[in-house]
Amino acid sequence: MIWHRDSRTPVQRLLALALWICVGCGPQNTVESYTPPELSAREALERALTAWKNGQEKPGIVSGSNPEIRVADQRWQQGVKLKDFEIGAALEEEDDVKFPVKLTLDNATAPEEETYIVVGKNPLWVWTAAEYERNSGM
Repeated sequence: MIWHRDSRTPVQRLLALALWICVGCGPQNTVESYTPPELSAREALERALTAWKNGQEKPGIVSGSNPEIRVADQRWQQGVKLKDFEIGAALEEEDDVKFPVKLTLDNATAPEEETYIVVGKNPLWVWTAAEYERNSGM
């Protein structure tokens, strides 16, 4: 049997052990890790709705966005045209950034009210409340 001598010094071995132990000790992802600042969330929502209003055919990635903005909206997906929108003040919520929005849709007799939820940092996700609940299993 051949024995190999460990060429590392005791200090190197101690540092390697400390590094190995601390690998799992770093910051953990929390809800707050995926909650954008209110201003960033509002800007992402405005860019998404502006893309819809300006004729972007389908939701998904908002062209030219940085950080990337991704959108999930069933009406937009179905081809409904957006004529105008008005974003209200952020709703006081514990974990999510939510905004009430008045949507003026093509051929609608009155504006519709929708709540949008913005999550993530890069990408930023813009969801209707219904899409968010459907995809988060709520």
